[in-house]
Amino acid sequence: MKESTNIVALMVKDHCKIEQLIEEFEANVEKDYPVMMKSFNKFEWNLEKHIFVEEKAIFTCYNPEDVIEGYKMLPQVTKQHNVILNELHLMRRDIRNKRRITNVYGFKEFLIKHKNFEEKDVYPKLDQALNDQQKQLIAERIKEII
Repeated sequence: MKESTNIVALMVKDHCKIEQLIEEFEANVEKDYPVMMKSFNKFEWNLEKHIFVEEKAIFTCYNPEDVIEGYKMLPQVTKQHNVILNELHLMRRDIRNKRRITNVYGFKEFLIKHKNFEEKDVYPKLDQALNDQQKQLIAERIKEII
C-alpha cells in the first residue's frame, strides 16, 4: 500500500530551508556587496518559489466542503504573502541602490509568525481536506518547483 502524502511535512521541510537562507542573508548583510547580494538572491528566489507553490499548487486543489469555514484562512495567507513579497521588493530596491538593509530581523520575525500560522492552521486543514490523489499531485508539483 502506498503511503499517503503529507502536506505539512513537505512544506515544513521547505520552511526550514527558507529559515536557513534568511539566517545566511542576515549574517551577510554587513559583508561585501557581492556576498550580501548572492545570499539575498538565493533567499529571495527560494521564498518566491515557496509562495508560488502554496498559491498555485496547493490552493488550486483546495475545495473545502464547508466553504465559509474552509476559506477563512486563504485571505489571511494571501495578505501575508503580499506583505512578504512587498518587503522583498523593498529590500531588492535598497540593495540595488546600495542602501543599508535595516529590517532583516523584523522581516525574519514576520516570516516566523507566518510560518507558524501555516504549520498550525493552514497545512493541517489541507491535509484533512485533500484526498490522496490531490496530495500526490501537489507533492509532484512541489518537487518540480523545489
